[in-house]
Amino acid sequence: MREQRVASAPWTLATEQLRVRLAAFLGCAPDEVLQARDEAARDWPAYVRRLFDDAGIEGMLLDGGPEPLGPSALDGYATVAGRPMWSLLRIEAVIDPMLADGADGAAIEDALSAAVSEAAAQGVAGLKTVLAYRTGLAVDPTVSRHDAYRDLDASLPVRRQGKALRDYLFRRTLAQCADLLLPIQIHTGFGDDELRLAEADPILLDDVLRTPEGSAAKVVLIHGSFPWHEKLAYLTLVRRNVFAEYSLANLFSPATTAERILQLLDLAPADRILFGTDGHGAPESHWFAATVLFSAWEDVRRALAGSVRAEWIGDVQRAVFGGNARRIYRLTGANLPR
Repeated sequence: MREQRVASAPWTLATEQLRVRLAAFLGCAPDEVLQARDEAARDWPAYVRRLFDDAGIEGMLLDGGPEPLGPSALDGYATVAGRPMWSLLRIEAVIDPMLADGADGAAIEDALSAAVSEAAAQGVAGLKTVLAYRTGLAVDPTVSRHDAYRDLDASLPVRRQGKALRDYLFRRTLAQCADLLLPIQIHTGFGDDELRLAEADPILLDDVLRTPEGSAAKVVLIHGSFPWHEKLAYLTLVRRNVFAEYSLANLFSPATTAERILQLLDLAPADRILFGTDGHGAPESHWFAATVLFSAWEDVRRALAGSVRAEWIGDVQRAVFGGNARRIYRLTGANLPR
């Protein structure tokens, strides 16, 4: 899949827009952008900070993917970027290695509970799950501990093992998040080739969101649930503890970002919408996603001009570009992004 993406990248609109925007930022022609980037990046910290200054990125939430990422592991990133960083604990970083090692359900449950408690004590900003990449978002809200412990078919790839166990642990983690006042991010919608897109529809979560645990924890459905952003907006409207984070789609489908933001605002309460980048790898990905959001927001402002009060749109802008994130993740000192 990676090789396919690399081969097709020059033919995607997102890559072309990134090239043209980055050329303008670097002050060169689009066909000179790689050389200009190499020259600018000789002083790597200065280059990263210049990108983030231009994009208005004042702080970042990071998760370590398959490896647990504690707050102390962020010092290097923060030093280079010149910004505060906050960590997220991805629960699959605990679950998957133990499944691969043949651990039983009881051991995995105990280890995950301990890891969440320790992460909270260390000051993580929240948790994250990529359950959509594993056994899907159609979580069974009635699965028992007994059934969860029995459902460990080692003949399957680790990422597909233990649906009942993963569903059970997800509910247990929701309860723990509520107790610890930690929000939990849930991957929804678009992803890479390991994802079964039909299993990433956010509406599949509705049953578990109706449970006591599901209605108590702060649940952040990330990536705008692309292509189901209207279902996402509905969930934020009817579930007071559910928040919509718009990211990733601005990286891979930038041209229609303003349209999707407007559709979110058309239904979702603005105090439950967050903007993000899902930048990964090269810092230009963070920069590009943020600049796409700012450009799209100007289109949204023009579309709403005359139909809303200027004070209202100003309040919404401050909320979605930082205020909501600071409140939900209990951050201090920075917006994500400006």
